[in-house]
Parts: sequence; C-alpha cells; structure tokens
Amino acid sequence: MAVPEAELPLDMVVSPAMRPVQFLCRQLRGAYETLVRSISPDADNAWLVNAQLNVCARTTPYFAPALVVGSFLVTQLVSPWISWPVRTAWWLGVALACVVTRAVNAHIDAQCDGSPEAVRRRARLQVAATALCTFAWASMNLFLRAPGVEMNHVMLAVVMACSLAGSTMLTAPHPAIAATGLLIYAILLIGPTAMSDTPIDRSATWLAGFYISMMAGPMIAVHAISRKMLTLEHERQQLVDGLQRAKEESDREHERAVAAGRTKSQFLSNMNHELRTPMNAILGFSELIQHKSFGDAVDKYAEYAEIIHDSGVHLLALIDDMFDLAKIEAGKLSLRETTVDLKYIVADAVDSHEAKANTAEVELLTRISRGFPAVRADERAMRQIIGNLLSNAVKFTPAGGRVTVFAHIEPDGRPAFGTEDTGIGIPEEDQASVFERFGRGRHDVVTMTKGTGLGLAVVKGFAEAHDGDVKLESALGEGTRVTVYLPAARIVSELQQETCSAA
Repeated sequence: MAVPEAELPLDMVVSPAMRPVQFLCRQLRGAYETLVRSISPDADNAWLVNAQLNVCARTTPYFAPALVVGSFLVTQLVSPWISWPVRTAWWLGVALACVVTRAVNAHIDAQCDGSPEAVRRRARLQVAATALCTFAWASMNLFLRAPGVEMNHVMLAVVMACSLAGSTMLTAPHPAIAATGLLIYAILLIGPTAMSDTPIDRSATWLAGFYISMMAGPMIAVHAISRKMLTLEHERQQLVDGLQRAKEESDREHERAVAAGRTKSQFLSNMNHELRTPMNAILGFSELIQHKSFGDAVDKYAEYAEIIHDSGVHLLALIDDMFDLAKIEAGKLSLRETTVDLKYIVADAVDSHEAKANTAEVELLTRISRGFPAVRADERAMRQIIGNLLSNAVKFTPAGGRVTVFAHIEPDGRPAFGTEDTGIGIPEEDQASVFERFGRGRHDVVTMTKGTGLGLAVVKGFAEAHDGDVKLESALGEGTRVTVYLPAARIVSELQQETCSAA
C-alpha cells in the first residue's frame, strides 16, 4: 500500500541529491541555536553558560598582559615600514582594550549571582569586552600594514594566524565569544588582502579563508569536549551536594533519635514516679480500710477515701493526657464542638486548684475582660488546656507567688487566654522544647516536683486542633506567661448564642 508523501518522514521525501544540503541546514540551525543560548540562556542552561564564561574569564588575567607584550613586539617587528607615532598609537589602543576587558570581566564576575538574568547580562558584556580586545589586536592588519611591502604583509598574516589558533582554543568553551572572535579575525585577515592587487596577497586571501575554515573544526571539537566536561563536573557536584545534604539530614535524624531516646528514658523514669505515687496511695489506704485498721473511726476512713479518690483522679488525668497526646500525634483527634463559655471553665479550674494553691501558699487570681465572648470549641479540650496550664503554674510557683488566669480579645480580633505566674521561669535555651512531647524546662532541677512533660504538649496539640496557636514568654527567675490564641472566626456572636438557645 502506497504511503502518501505528506505522511513520510522528511528524510524520505527529500531527494538523495538534496540530503547533504538538508544536513548542512540542520547543522547551521543547530549552531545558530547554540549561539543564541550562549548569550540568552534559560533557567535550565544558565549554569552551563556561567561555567563556560568562567572558563573563558580565567584566561583573561594571563592573556591580557600577553597581548600587551605581544603588541609591543609586533610594533618592533614592523618598525622598518611603519612610523613610530602610528605604532605607538596602535599599541596604546591594544593596551587600553586589554585593561577595559580585564576590568569588565572582574566587575561582571563579582556581580553575577548565577540567576538566568545575571548570566545573560554577564554573557553579553563579556562577549562585547572580548570582541573589543580581539578587534584592537587584529586591527594590526589595518594600521600596521605597509602598502606594497609584501614582507610586511606576510609577517602580519603569520602573526595573526598564530594568534587566531590560540584565541580559538581559549575561547572555544563559550560559542558566542569564540564565534565573534573568529568573525573579527576573518574580516581583518581576509579583507585587506582581498583588496590588494598583488599576486601574493590574492593567494594569501584564499589561504586565509581556508585556514579560518579549518580553525572552525577544532573550535567546535574543543567546545564539545569542554561542554561534556563541564556537564560531568556539574553532575558530580550535584551528586556531592546531594550526598552532603543526605549526610547532614542523617546526622540530624540521628541526633533527634538520640534525643528522643534520652527523653523517652527520662519520661519513663518520671512516669514511674507519677504513676506509682497515686497507685501506692490507692493500694495502701484501701488496704487500711479493708482491714478496718482504725476500728470504728469513720472520719479516718472518710479521710483515706478522699485520698484514694484524689489519687484516682490524678491517675486518670495522667492516663487522659497520654491518650490525648497519642491521638494528637496520630492525627485521630476528633473534636466535639459546641458553644463554650470560657469564663465558667476558668472559674471551675480555679475552684478545683484552690486547695492545692492554698497548700503551696500561692495566690490565685482571674483577669477576664468584660464581655469576653463564647467560642465554638471542644469543651473537654478547653477544660484540659486551662487545667494543664493552671496545674503547671501552681506546681512551679514558689510559696508567696501569684498565678493569674486571664482571657481577653487581641487587637486583631482573636480570643486569647492562658496563665501568668511569678514562678521560677524557663531558661531561653529550654523554651523551644517545653511544647514537645516529654519536653520540660529545668523544673526537675530547681524543684522537688517532676512533671511528666505531657501537659504543655497536650495544650499545644489541642490549640492547633482548633486552628489556634500557643505563645510562651518566660525569663529565668521572673515567671512564665503562656497564651493560647484561637481564630477570630471561632467567636460566637450573641445572635448565634440566642439562636442555639432557642433551638
């Protein structure tokens, strides 16, 4: 079955005689795209163009002084035919061009930060500066050319051919710089000889054209090799950087694992104390009641029953904290949101901690803004937040201190509540860890009471579950202030409260 010509690949449609032309066109198009990318790289190629410019720029500190010395030697070479003012003017022009090129390269190297825009600007400036220096040097065939003196013409042609070979190899890594230099040499080497009528100059014109076309081959080969080397170096550096980042991350994970193991051991040690104390009380006093150790002393048994009850409540609170934290970390915490009046929750928490505060000789105060609104939240979570904050504040405030429970509306409309104490405070280096699981300040060092390290972690977890946040302000020896912020959207308006009440 015959395939329509329009569906055939282009190589099959073109006649065999035209395929070399097609190949040449494809090569020219590829060369043009390479030149354009070398002065206008995109984000993917910016690193390569910048590396190519770095290779070319490294030769400037050595190549520029060599051109100045070489141009002086050329002026001495043509001194039998060219006057000293012309030779001196040309030499000064080459020296000035070299100084400008060196200064421009140093400036753009310092300003380039590797971004695509900076690399584009650097590429264009470096191409222009190198073109200026190349033109100043190759202009010897214009300014130092003695009409009719074939020896002069031959010597200039030899000098330019030798310098063209070196320039091609040095600038080959960057296509635009290499192509610009080759074009300048072609114009200044072929142009003056093409306009001459002498047989040797006409022959030199063809020879110069052939030589320049021959130099294009090595230039392309060196460019391809340098590009491959730069690409390999880039990939190697990326691999090294990746390994370094992986090692750093591994070290951080190891440190976190060691810290977690250390805090876990410390937590288990503290929990052993926290769990055994109420459990021993429950077992011990219940055994006394069971054996009727005090006969008919009902009041004594009632006292022991109260101790058993308080120990059970404490034990239940520890277990609740552990389960709540486990749900928070597993992302399985479900909130039962209702309209919650924090004023009543604060009052209940203060009442429940009054006895403990009196025993510790700590004054309990409340400071709630007038008209503090109700919020949409999980009541149990709010009670646990305020209870944990108040328990911590009372526990770590020495006798004669003061603990204040507050609630107000922030200037940005968010409801805020928490506790402020005049206790021992938390050192700045410990403040980042107190909200972590099992995290504590130096309470276990400066007080006889050790915390489990769960309270503030639970507070933070409940606050974030309500899309809120927690802020801690503390200074060693000056007290601690913990503030819980809820989103303003959780405020329940009076109209909404009335609607809920009616329902």
